[in-house]
Amino acid sequence: MEELVFAFPTNELWKFLPYKKKGLIRGNSEVLKKIVQNGLFLRRSESEEDSSFKQIIPYAIISYKDSFYLFRRTSGQTEKRLHNKFSLGVGGHINPDNSVKLKEQYLTDELKRELYEEVKLLNDCLIEDIEFIGFINDDTIPVGSVHIGLLYNIHVSNKEVYINETDKMTADWIDKSNLAEFYDGMETWSKIAFDNYIK
Repeated sequence: MEELVFAFPTNELWKFLPYKKKGLIRGNSEVLKKIVQNGLFLRRSESEEDSSFKQIIPYAIISYKDSFYLFRRTSGQTEKRLHNKFSLGVGGHINPDNSVKLKEQYLTDELKRELYEEVKLLNDCLIEDIEFIGFINDDTIPVGSVHIGLLYNIHVSNKEVYINETDKMTADWIDKSNLAEFYDGMETWSKIAFDNYIK
């Protein structure tokens, strides 16, 4: 059975969000509510080429105080365009839920699902807060024209965070003051998050 992904009509999105071709658009929970209440599920194969819809992708930075968890994708990943790229975010497509009415909480539930697919929290490491920052958009590249990121910061209580699939990626805690050293190797959304939120 083909994967269904959560999407929103592109033209409708820019009616209540200020358009930015590439960058971070600050948002709030009211906008998230509109997206959740009016989005729809489409076949992923059709959505990947259809820029009249934006697939909604929760994308979360993991932080502890002034340190950030920086991922490096290895050649074990299926997406060749991301091999050896650094990433500040975990995230992925939103899949259908059995609940009758979707709510904003659904977005953070899906974000946590993606988080726990990528990492495990050990030794009393807890999620202290999930902070919504805004929307990452990049219409300058084909893949960006059919996706929009919901940027979150997941604040954790200690650094006991570990990768689940070590054949696909590695990760290290990097102090904020040292993150710029990795900038040139970052994927686009991570660069946008760094430029507009972290730096």
